[in-house]
Parts: sequence; structure tokens; C-alpha cells
Amino acid sequence: MSISYILIIRSIYTGLFTGMVIAIPMGPAGFESVRWTMTKGLKKGVAVAAGSLIADAIDVMLINFGLLELIKTNKLLEVFFWEISAAVIFYIGYKALKNSKKDSAEEEKQEDDEKKNMDSRAVFTGFIVNFSNPMTHFFWLTLSSTVISIWRSYGKLVYFLFAVAMLCGMFLSLWGINILASKGKTISAPKVSGKAANLLIYVILAFGAGFFINGIYKLYLFLR
Repeated sequence: MSISYILIIRSIYTGLFTGMVIAIPMGPAGFESVRWTMTKGLKKGVAVAAGSLIADAIDVMLINFGLLELIKTNKLLEVFFWEISAAVIFYIGYKALKNSKKDSAEEEKQEDDEKKNMDSRAVFTGFIVNFSNPMTHFFWLTLSSTVISIWRSYGKLVYFLFAVAMLCGMFLSLWGINILASKGKTISAPKVSGKAANLLIYVILAFGAGFFINGIYKLYLFLR
């Protein structure tokens, strides 16, 4: 009983620490959440981060059923995921860039109409950016064969607690990053904040372009 209790405690604090560490290098979803924080507020940015973690949670569950092995073994499916991800991320970046060029009066008019569905849209944006990203799936496949596999061998309860704690740790990291972004926004002048937000838009567009090029390259290797 004492050994099980120790394992449970270890799985929780190790999962929290692991999640906090692996969430620090942000991908497209992380940059998108920070952009929402800087342009629409901390609550919206955290909602985007929460949506991306829903995609991560689904990945963890799918790995247990072995469904994501299809992405790893089927090269055409892998290319498809890269191109879909490129299209989604590039579209979100393009839409954000287009909206950033609208005059402030038009933005204020639209803000009242969008307030009701903004939270759900933020969660959906985080989910779709993360879930359509092939790197997300490959990352969880790699992690499941190394770190996660160790805890899976201790039983379902310990593995479940480790996975939940890891996702919570990831959320804490993303929440902290968005807190820092929101503090930076309040300290900086509005003009600087606008430039920083636009820079994040171009980073997201660069992710989309990079994913598209990588998908084309993988298709070239497959057809060669």
C-alpha cells in the first residue's frame, strides 16, 4: 500500500514538472495564445491555451489505442496532415493580419457583436491549431515511447494521474507565459504592444509557410 501511495505522489509531481518543462518551447498554438492575450486580453489567450490542451489530451488517449501509428507509418497521410496544418495556421495568421489593419472604429463596432461567442471561438482556435499540427502528434508518439511508457507500466491509475498532472503542468506553463505577456502589454505603450502583436502574427504565418514547405518536401521524398 505504501509503495502505491509513493508512486501516486511521484506520478503527480513528476507529471506536473514534466508538463511545465515541455510546454515552455511554444509551437504555433502557444504563439497564437500569446497573440490573443496581447490583442484581446488574458482571459481569451488562456482560452486558446486551454483549447490546445484539449487537443493534447485527445492525443494522449488516441495513443493508447494505437490510432496515431497510422500517421507515422502512412507517408501520404503524413503529407496530408502537414498541408492541412499549413492551411489552417496560415489562414488564422492571414485573418489576424487582415483584422489588425482595420481602423479602430470598425474594431470597436465589431467587438460588441463578437463578445458572446469570443470565448468558444478562442477555445476552438487553440484546439484546431494544435490538433492540425503534425508535430503535436509526432511529439506525443515520441514521448509515449519514452517518458510516458515508464509510468504506463505501473498500472492504469498511476499512468492516468501522471498524464493528468502533465497536462495540468503544461497549462500552468502556458498560463504563466500569457500572464507575462499581459504584464508586458500593460507596461509597454500601446504602439509597442501593437508592433509586438503584429510580430506574433508574422511568426504564425512563418509557421504555416514552413509546414507547407515541409509537406511538399516529404511528398517529394515519397514520390522520388
